[in-house]
Amino acid sequence: MRGRRAASTLALVALAACGWTPPDEQVLTKFFEQSRIYDTTRLASLATVVFDPRTDGVVERFAVVSRGADEPVSPQGRRRQVTLSAVVRSPGGQVQRTDLMMTLEERDGAWKVVGFK
Repeated sequence: MRGRRAASTLALVALAACGWTPPDEQVLTKFFEQSRIYDTTRLASLATVVFDPRTDGVVERFAVVSRGADEPVSPQGRRRQVTLSAVVRSPGGQVQRTDLMMTLEERDGAWKVVGFK
């Protein structure tokens, strides 16, 4: 009985560790995917800005380095700064690691990308 409980707990921890991505990170993944192909129609539901592949390059992969504290922006909304370490391919084809500061806002229960630098 005791071994079964420990095995169940271990399985739940393992599933939780490798299967859950925070909502803001999910939005960032979709944002970079849609920006890569410059799909402004789909980006409209995710963001008010575009990471333009012709000028900004293409984010090939990223990792969240830190999340800032949430700041209220309205009674129903909040803003968050997320720092990323990203691998970006420039429009000229050069690949480099760079830090990006992403600004996200939660609006009507969904996160949107509203700025970056």
